[in-house]
Amino acid sequence: MALRALGRQLRSLNVLPAVQPSRFFGASAHHDEDEEEHGPAQTPTVFDRLVEVTVVDMNGVLHKVRGLAGQSLAQALIEYGFPETYFFPNMGFYTQHIPDAHVYVPKDYWSKMPNIDPDSEEGGAVKRMFRDIVQDYQRDTSYFASYITLAPELNGMTVGIGGVKPWILHSDWAFGGVHDSKAKLFDRPTIDIWG
Repeated sequence: MALRALGRQLRSLNVLPAVQPSRFFGASAHHDEDEEEHGPAQTPTVFDRLVEVTVVDMNGVLHKVRGLAGQSLAQALIEYGFPETYFFPNMGFYTQHIPDAHVYVPKDYWSKMPNIDPDSEEGGAVKRMFRDIVQDYQRDTSYFASYITLAPELNGMTVGIGGVKPWILHSDWAFGGVHDSKAKLFDRPTIDIWG
């Protein structure tokens, strides 16, 4: 009892040094800074990674589509449940069978879109998709959803789903890695070839 009373008296006089937990168990000296300066460590949650994009479908209806940062816009559109008719296979040599969609991106977000070298293999695939699939629905702000990676700076962006022409790909050509050969290149829109 006497020890407790003595302890209370000493604490009220502030004679005891303040205990710094970071000084024990081998903690390094840089942890001595005030916790108020940095605050407690917070573990990021899924909600911290959410990116919301407004999508205008082909009927003019607005949809709030949420995806995770790092995910492609095409994946977010598929998970949201847009109909299959909005999607087509990407024609890139290494990205075959990846669903893609034609979208219109506002000009104020255009600087945030990745640049694709038109002379690269991917650039060739993009040109083929515009020529064979998008055709005359192409605009200055046309882009492909699989090339747009969701990021916090795209939060709040509005995109429109762009139209595509109906097309038929011959089964021997259809994304088996042979569409880049000289014998299999399309020399005119596929709608004219098979229409």
